[in-house]
Formats: sequence, C-alpha cells, structure tokens
Amino acid sequence: MTVSSGKDRVSLKRRNILYFSSFGHLRWGGQKSLFYLATRLDGTRYRPVVVVPTDEELAAELRKRDIEVVVFPLPPLLGGSPLPALKTIRRLTRLIEEKQISLLHTDGPRNTLYAALAARARSLPLVWHIRSSDKDKFDNLLIPLCDRVILVAEALRNRFSPRCWEKKFVTIHNGIDLAEFDHTPSASLCQHYGISPETIIIGSFARIEAMKGQLTLIEACDALKDLFAFKLVLFGEIHDADYYRTCRETVERLNLQEHVIFGGHREDAAPYIKGVDIVVLNSPFAEAFPRVIIEAMAAAKPVIATDVGGCREAVEDGVTGFIIPPGNRMALRDRIQKLALDPSLRNRFGRKGRQRAERLFSLEINIRKTVEVYEGLI
Repeated sequence: MTVSSGKDRVSLKRRNILYFSSFGHLRWGGQKSLFYLATRLDGTRYRPVVVVPTDEELAAELRKRDIEVVVFPLPPLLGGSPLPALKTIRRLTRLIEEKQISLLHTDGPRNTLYAALAARARSLPLVWHIRSSDKDKFDNLLIPLCDRVILVAEALRNRFSPRCWEKKFVTIHNGIDLAEFDHTPSASLCQHYGISPETIIIGSFARIEAMKGQLTLIEACDALKDLFAFKLVLFGEIHDADYYRTCRETVERLNLQEHVIFGGHREDAAPYIKGVDIVVLNSPFAEAFPRVIIEAMAAAKPVIATDVGGCREAVEDGVTGFIIPPGNRMALRDRIQKLALDPSLRNRFGRKGRQRAERLFSLEINIRKTVEVYEGLI
C-alpha cells in the first residue's frame, strides 16, 4: 500500500471522507465525476482521501490539487486463498483509523464489499455510488450493507430487486463544470481536418466498441452522402480492435472514406464537442447517465441519443435533441438529416439544452445533493 499526499493535517472541524475508485485513469466518466466531487467539496467541512487501484492519471491530478491519494489494489474476493482478502480488510480498517474517516464512498461492487466489511468494524456509514447499468452478481448482497445508494439515473432502479431496498436509493444525476464550456475555445476541426465551413460535422464521443454503436452510425450515414456535405468524426479510444477493424472496413465498403474520420482519444473533449454541429450517442444496449450528453448540452449542441438507461432523463425529446430507438438506422438517419438541414432547429435545441444543463446538471447541484446525503448519515 502506497500513501501519497500533500498536507496530512486532520482538522477536528472537518469530516474525512474515504473515496474508492475502481480505476486509476481519468478517461471514463465515472472517474471524472469522482475527480470533480473530491476536488470541489467545501474544504472547510470535508477532507477527501481517495483510494485508487493503480498510480495513474487520476492519482496524479488529485495530488496536484493537494488531495491525499492511497494506492491500494484490492484482490479478487472469490477463488484461491481467502488470506489476501482478509489482510486487505485489516489494512483498510487500519487506514480508516489512521485517517479518522467519518464516511466511506465507493463506486463498484468489489470496493463496496471491501469497504462494507471494513466500515462495519468501525460502525461507519457507507455510500455506494452506482454509475453503471450493468447488473452484478453481488448487487442484492451489497445493498443491505450500504446505508445509502446513489444512482446516477432513475432508470438504474431497474437493476435491483427486490424493491424493498427502494428507501436506500437516491438519484443524483451527474454534474458538469459549465464554466469549462464557457471558457474553452472551440477546436478548429475545419482547419485541422481540412473541412469546408459549410460542411456539417457530426461528432461521436465514445470508446470504439460494439456497446457504443459506431457501426450503426456509419451505416446510417451512408444514405446521407448524396443529400448534404458532412463529416462524421468518431472520437474515442479503441476498446475493441476487432470492432474497430469492422468499422473501418464498413467505411471502405460503403465508400465513405471522404465522410468518416476516426479522431482518436481526446483527453479534453470540451473543445471538440464545441467544434461539432451535432452530437450523437448511439449506444444500442445500455447506458447509465452519459456525461457526453450533458457536456454537449453545456456546449449548446443538439443531441441525438438512443432510448437506453438515463438518456431520456438528460435529453428532452424534441426540445433539446432527439431520442431514438436503439439500433434503428432509419430513425438515426432521419434525425441527423433533420438537424443538418435546419440550422435554426440546431440553434434552438442547443440553446434549450444549455438552459436545461444550467437548471439540472451543474456541478454545484450535484455536489450539493451529494453533501445532503453525507449530512443525513454523519
């Protein structure tokens, strides 16, 4: 276990919160949400300590802001000898004592189970923050061990049974830093990729894998190439090499090489979101509450999203964008065409989206509601 920190002072006036991250990077929405929460808490009332499994970008960025980081890999709970798990629980219990922790806040099944066992030894409250729609075999075991469960979307209630646990649930949508989109200049995609100014730029910001639906998006665009000038820019790290290869082969088969660009992963998505005309999230299976949707709204961009997870809670269909059935190429094509050919509609959706983001999805609202959960427990 490696502990690194800026200041290690413990104030009796502050509550020390122990956060757990399932990943050490900052590429995905859950880690970004945790980062913003830990760094924007009122430092006079709360002192965050963040447990990460690996010493990567998340730890580095937290240290820059004088947030204490504990690099603490958690071994698998099943299979093999139970000794590593027992040792881990003892070490966690010691960490809780040393840091005078008042509450534990987790984000995944494995760290929730470890935290629950350690918290019970010290009679401390535990909050599980669920950011995924994927069911886990430990779900119904973990809920009784938690004092509160934060869901990033109302739709995630369907993940759990029985309903007797409803009283533990509270929905707090993801929040974003609206000022980031006010002060960040737009990326000049036209200049970077040699795109003419009158060309409609359609942006997708997601990992390249089947569960993000880029292949269907490419196929939907095939019917648009003779109707108006457009570029489809697919931003995102390659998460599935075979799927990426299929996407590229489909672009060639449909003769879309002049229309589709693979933009790669961007650490800072804000300027690129601001640089497109339409943002599409085409997930065919599941989502929780995708940050990219509310980021697009903060940038005053119209959104097309599939009706999965909490997307409908973010996008107001026909007001800030369009909600379409998952896997429906025709609906996707029609909505892209409608927005591409109507600049006034794009502007109206973008303006309404920004207003909705300010009203419902600001970082300040997210943190205030999270702190209300803490105050009800400690």
